[in-house]
Amino acid sequence: MYTYEINAGYSIMDETLHMTIPAMLNCFQDAAIFEAENSKITVEYLYNRNIAWLLNSWQIVIDRRPRLNERIKIRTAPYDFKGFLGYRNFTITGEAGEVFVKASSIWTLIDTNRLCPSKPTQELIDGYELGKKLDMEYAPRKIALLGSGEEQGCFTVRKYQIDSNQHMNNVEYVKLAMETLPQQAVIKELRAEYKKAAHFGDQVKAIVIATDDKHQVVLNDTEDETFAIVEFRFAAGNSAQW
Repeated sequence: MYTYEINAGYSIMDETLHMTIPAMLNCFQDAAIFEAENSKITVEYLYNRNIAWLLNSWQIVIDRRPRLNERIKIRTAPYDFKGFLGYRNFTITGEAGEVFVKASSIWTLIDTNRLCPSKPTQELIDGYELGKKLDMEYAPRKIALLGSGEEQGCFTVRKYQIDSNQHMNNVEYVKLAMETLPQQAVIKELRAEYKKAAHFGDQVKAIVIATDDKHQVVLNDTEDETFAIVEFRFAAGNSAQW
């Protein structure tokens, strides 16, 4: 398992001085890259073989969000490979070892020349140190929509949202979806399902399906093909802070 530590800084706080959800996702993304760069399967290793791990789905369960200047540990470990899919867990813990956030993720290995899934070689699999599967209640990879929704915004993909894979970074979809949330919503669980990549200049429409305890956002292009689906589950009572 790979671990790194930080103090939760002011630049990643919200108005309540608690760590934002996109900041958590950035920490998870960094942890996976740090682990890769400190082992055999680096980003350069993948690029040289014209392959890349693309995020298929997230599930993040939040007990509480770190507070300003709280010392936290971000941990990650892959725990399984099936076909062209890779499975990875993440946690955020406090100094005393209490778990604040648990997460699971599924990744697809892609041949970047043919733009299709690619089964990992034994050399690639051996390059990862598998950890124990995290004890949590795992949601399905696909998000079942709760009904039809209403458009609540349209966004243009900006240059700063593009990452090294030349498409909009995974965290940016969540940020766009969060623009549609009700004021002071307290999120206890986030799920995201990624379907196709958005690129610089693309228009992204946010279609919202809301119930008492869930808020689903379908992010579509102008032809109503789906880039991603993001689902938020609210805390009981949805009080402003915990």
